[in-house]
Amino acid sequence: MPPYKPFLSLTNLCIEWVVEWLAKNVRRLGAPKERLKQREYIAVNLNANIKQMLLNIIFQQHMYKWDLASKCLMMELLGDRSTRIIDFTKGGYGYVDEVWHFYRTLTIGLMINLTKIGVTCNFKTESDKKYLTDINHTFYRVFSQMKNLRWVILKGVADTVLLGMMGTNCPYLEYLDVTGSHKVNDESVANLILKDPLLVEGRNLQKLTLQDIPTQPCANSLKYVCLSETDVSLVSAVILLHYVSKLESFGGDIHAGSVSSVMEVLQPTKSQMTFQLHELWDAKILPHHASLMNMMCPHLTHLNTDASSLDCLHIFSSISSLTLSLYYRNFGNEIYNYLLGSGENLKKLILIDHINCSLDISWLVDLTPNLEHIEATVDMQEGTEMSEWLHLKFARLTVGSSKVLLALLTSTPELRDLDITFVREPYQETFECINDDLIIYALIEDGLKKLQKLKISECAIGLKGIDCLLLHCPDLTYLAPLAFWHGLCSQDLHSLVQRIKENNWQLKLIMRTDWENGQELQKI
Repeated sequence: MPPYKPFLSLTNLCIEWVVEWLAKNVRRLGAPKERLKQREYIAVNLNANIKQMLLNIIFQQHMYKWDLASKCLMMELLGDRSTRIIDFTKGGYGYVDEVWHFYRTLTIGLMINLTKIGVTCNFKTESDKKYLTDINHTFYRVFSQMKNLRWVILKGVADTVLLGMMGTNCPYLEYLDVTGSHKVNDESVANLILKDPLLVEGRNLQKLTLQDIPTQPCANSLKYVCLSETDVSLVSAVILLHYVSKLESFGGDIHAGSVSSVMEVLQPTKSQMTFQLHELWDAKILPHHASLMNMMCPHLTHLNTDASSLDCLHIFSSISSLTLSLYYRNFGNEIYNYLLGSGENLKKLILIDHINCSLDISWLVDLTPNLEHIEATVDMQEGTEMSEWLHLKFARLTVGSSKVLLALLTSTPELRDLDITFVREPYQETFECINDDLIIYALIEDGLKKLQKLKISECAIGLKGIDCLLLHCPDLTYLAPLAFWHGLCSQDLHSLVQRIKENNWQLKLIMRTDWENGQELQKI
């Protein structure tokens, strides 16, 4: 049976009650004087740790439950100089007007001692972007006083001034993500890293002269800088690689070009130069770049690149996680050739846009015996058998037959998280082949013993199959999306909900998406 929900401690029960009380108060907030009285009451009766815990819970709630404006009203009551973390990114995104409200609330509460701040801005229309400069201007004064920041996510909203402030004021900054910020460019990165950014202003890659330019305090602590979907060129990549000695990851693509070509520019400057990069995104890696990268990035373990680079990737013996973009092309032979030589080193293999490249699952098992994470399209030749995939824990697979799925379910003793998409081949099986009988047979054969999460995009599994899962999978906590499990009717769902309540099971039933949070099931 599924695990039981643990009984909440008295502290957690009180916290849940206070969160509900805050939500009710926010819905009927009165004039500023009334809000001030509420704030003073909370300041007297709740200590800093409790208020921070409440803020963490509030900001983790999905935007479809509480939007950013509602969260800001609660932050206005709870936030002050003792607040350390305000991170909205796990709950979704906000729009321009909500981000302004977010900035305003931080300013009102003088929350200048933050160590972590996170916000993601989405734009309803292109015209919204023209307001961003004015909105950011309202935030500059309080942001310039945040000298303890270590973790900053400003997706869509960062600009040159904000990056310059972080460079000057944040000596402990380790993590910076400014994805999608169209106002971030080479000047912004220079302001972040260099004390005299004018020395590189207007330079292109060919004219850039790397010299002993004094750096900002954060250059000594930064480990992660994501500049995806910004207006930077490869000059920014050169600055980061050359002056940020502890840089471990770019966090995503730099759309201006290839990072490996930047290393070619840097290499003559200091023949023994090496980087601390653990993760690297690069659109295309050429053979001579691969040799150079292998020498200059001895700690590289995670590589994200185009599948057309496969012929030269065998040189990287340290790669344990490989993400390949296939762009709907068939690179089957190239993948097999690479795995034949380097498959034993891999613990994670992710194929993106892989629908037209189906790999034989029995080959994959033999070539990647230590794999723990796989995302791919798989099939299985007639007459072949599959060995046990002893270490596989996560599988997100597209399949076209019940045979492949059954072989997987009965050959992965450590599987925890399974996500299956069924794509019908012409004149072959339909999703109805994924049914109760298949699940029951897999469980009888001792499969799925450690399963925790099961997601099947469309199937014919009914209550009989789910009952069997509940009986044989003691760690099962998640089933989704039940709206597309055609073997279930409303009465079955009602029965499941009642049993979960009666038995106090820690089992999450998702109808379509996680953010629904069981709302539809509660109505059954």
